[in-house]
Amino acid sequence: MRSQLARHVLRRLLASEAPAALPPVFLLPRPAFRVYPIRPRPTRNIQRRTFIKLFQKAPRALKELDAEPGYETLLQFRAAEIDSIRPPPLAELIKAWREFFAYKTRHGRVVNSTQAFCAHRVLLHLSNQFANEREGQLSEDDLRIAMECLLRPPRDDFTNHVEFSRAIYAELKKRGVHQAKDFYTLIATLSQYGKALEARDLVLDYYRTMRDKEPDVVRVRHFLPVIRGLAKEDREAELLDFVSQAKKAGIEYDPTLHGIMTIFFAQRNNIGETKHWFNKPISRGYPPAPTTYYEILMFALRNNQQEWAIGVYQNLISKLESGSLRTNKPCWDISFQWAIVLLGKGIDHIEHMLKVAFERTRDNPNFQPNIGTINSLIKIAIEKNDPYLAERFIALSKKFGFEPNYKTYMLQLEYRIRANDLDGAFATYRSLQGLDEATRDKELPILNSFIRALCAAPSPNYERVLDITSYLEQRRVTLEPETVVSICMAFLKNDETYEVIDTLSLHTVHYSIAERSMVRKAFVQYCLDKKNSTARVWDAYALLRQFFPEVEIEHRVAIMDVFFDRRRADMAAHVFGHMRSHGNPSLRPTLETYVRFMEGIGRCPDEESMKSVHNMLKMDTTIQTNTLLYNALMIGYIACDMPYRALDFWKEITTSPEGPSYATLEIVFRAYEVTPDGDSLANELWEKIKRMEIEVPEKVYLAYVVTTAAHGHLTDAKTLLEDMDNVVGKRPDLHNLGIVFNALPSQEMKEQFESWAKEEYPRAWGALREKYGRRQNDEGLVVFKLRRPWKA
Repeated sequence: MRSQLARHVLRRLLASEAPAALPPVFLLPRPAFRVYPIRPRPTRNIQRRTFIKLFQKAPRALKELDAEPGYETLLQFRAAEIDSIRPPPLAELIKAWREFFAYKTRHGRVVNSTQAFCAHRVLLHLSNQFANEREGQLSEDDLRIAMECLLRPPRDDFTNHVEFSRAIYAELKKRGVHQAKDFYTLIATLSQYGKALEARDLVLDYYRTMRDKEPDVVRVRHFLPVIRGLAKEDREAELLDFVSQAKKAGIEYDPTLHGIMTIFFAQRNNIGETKHWFNKPISRGYPPAPTTYYEILMFALRNNQQEWAIGVYQNLISKLESGSLRTNKPCWDISFQWAIVLLGKGIDHIEHMLKVAFERTRDNPNFQPNIGTINSLIKIAIEKNDPYLAERFIALSKKFGFEPNYKTYMLQLEYRIRANDLDGAFATYRSLQGLDEATRDKELPILNSFIRALCAAPSPNYERVLDITSYLEQRRVTLEPETVVSICMAFLKNDETYEVIDTLSLHTVHYSIAERSMVRKAFVQYCLDKKNSTARVWDAYALLRQFFPEVEIEHRVAIMDVFFDRRRADMAAHVFGHMRSHGNPSLRPTLETYVRFMEGIGRCPDEESMKSVHNMLKMDTTIQTNTLLYNALMIGYIACDMPYRALDFWKEITTSPEGPSYATLEIVFRAYEVTPDGDSLANELWEKIKRMEIEVPEKVYLAYVVTTAAHGHLTDAKTLLEDMDNVVGKRPDLHNLGIVFNALPSQEMKEQFESWAKEEYPRAWGALREKYGRRQNDEGLVVFKLRRPWKA
């Protein structure tokens, strides 16, 4: 059985957890205190888990984790470094390094930023351990293989790639075994990852210092990656200056340099410079590269330079038919593309041109049109967003007897996806399945797009999604994070929890921290979406907690709030408990988190949940109780019909150095509101406030009025409302009237209050009746549908 260690170590690395996580089959069951309605589903049985079913056999076996060789040990080292414990033995680290980068090289896989970081830390450790030894350490070839792997750009941040590449070169240099090819790899890495200026300075210095030690041809080859990097970073002045120095050094103006300079200015719509660099003679009479021709064509169309482009095209055609390019197949393919886009020629004309090409190259079968030619035409049809034209090119290929290859099917898949022809796209996918070719990285985005398109359909075909993901899984392909998100969201909506588990298990372990963040945030958003059922949100949260222990505390608190809004305080308490037991201290509840929970209890009372969190607070030595926290505890106990216990906290506040806040006074009055003898206590507190000449805010005053009304003192309540303008500087508004009305203990009092309010505050009362509906409370009394929020 394959090891699941990598997943656990990665979680510890991300969340600094001391204990290892449970396998995903042991997902936390939903609290079974309440019953959920379950809607029917079109396919498969609903995968519901209860506490009893937790220990039963899973409906099917989960897919095993397939970690990249050696990566587990690299993760173990980083986790040990974080926890300041003994790392794996040196021999294991060296073996893991070799296995990991050999695997990356063999399969052409990208090293993500997290992997680069972990490997860099291992290199520093090994370098320190073998500072004075040569035996048993990483060989020069081990270092060079790793450095070459870093040239494949990751999908996310590449800062770690730059630092790691520098460290490898520094190690080679320290050993005195660095070669010209090592310097070239470093320069290529820097130039590719946004450090072209640094690479430029290194190349110029290298060129000067190695003048008498290396041939010019070796030294000059280092200029080209820097030129490409400066162009990529849009540094026009530095680019022109460096190209000038490169010419002096002896670099040839070959098709590559010609393409870089021409495309740089063409993409910026600089007409003069584009024509200058394109028309400049290429060394040895070589033709421009196909990509250069393509960019020039797009440039001409954007800038109304068709007349100039036609001249370029005619020159190309003349050389193809009778000149030096007769056996240049890429140029023949370019001519067909230009005929479609520039001249607007149709399928019949292209067929004629293909016949002419066959005639001109009959003595050189290797240079005749083939399926690659058709692929280039389909690409143009895709750029024109013309799927019908693309289909006609497919038909034309059959007419000439060309057998479609893997690239043909991928292009066909692409344009059918764009046309939203998912049935046709799946038929194409079925065709390419039969080809015995490796899945190329550059073609993976198309398959990822297809999966996302299937998942985004109004009624996703889940069997097709599984078919494609299984196909890619067999080829050890890691899906893009956006695709994993689409799959997980689609299967969550269909209650296919085990498919979500499989998807996360197979792919997230290969992701960098930034890529994991993308998937993690999608799960958080799913949990916060009010359109999703509570049952599904709980499933999503259980998966989120299991696979992403690094979830930020603000997201955990937001999910906790969501369960309060869904009237599931028990689930909110579970979320809080998971924070409290987290291995990373930075992800444990703060004082503000306790306050937020108790405020949630205020709008969704649940005595058991409230007491469980209060018990956690009692055991939490990191929390220093203050007025804010006491306020929150008062809210929780008042909401759970234990006002006398809440008043114990009021006593604690009155004897504390900090003392009460305005929020405390409001909460105390609300405690008196539901206390049998609360009216006399409220009057005592109010008299004390008046004696102290404290400025009374509206919320505190209204809380006193409501307490008076709740104890049946209607006349006093009306008097207080009439005097409100003198005390707080404003007349009662519709919310004030509605809250007082709701607090009155009998229907007779409510009717009297309504008659009085209609007469004294007709506009406010009319607005109240218009804005808020009425309902009957548990005691059968009419109340307005007004919310009265708690705030500590």
